[in-house]
Amino acid sequence: MTKAENDFFDVLIKAVGDKYYVFPQMHLSAFLLKDKGQEYWKGAQDYINKISVDYVICDKQYRQPLLAIELDDWSHDNKSRIKRDGDVQRVLKEAGLPLLRFRDIRDTSSSDIVNRIQDALTL
Repeated sequence: MTKAENDFFDVLIKAVGDKYYVFPQMHLSAFLLKDKGQEYWKGAQDYINKISVDYVICDKQYRQPLLAIELDDWSHDNKSRIKRDGDVQRVLKEAGLPLLRFRDIRDTSSSDIVNRIQDALTL
């Protein structure tokens, strides 16, 4: 992880306390598409296995994903990254998993980050 991602990880840990797990750098296929009975599963898995999100917050009892989080730095302004971000958003929306994006975290207070995460987890 980059320094910014590492620093943000520490804020996430404080934000969720001991109520949730936070997993960094998760490939979508690690927590989506668990129903292998679907005929398109293999193709879908190959596609989403190439895509990861910065963090996934899961409940502690079943490790069920509750919220995906992305840090959007300057690289997210590139055309290819914009397409990838749209794909991530679409896949997570279809899976029913909320996605929370943060940009310019240096200008965002820890309390604002905590509030956004806690709000997203209570929806």
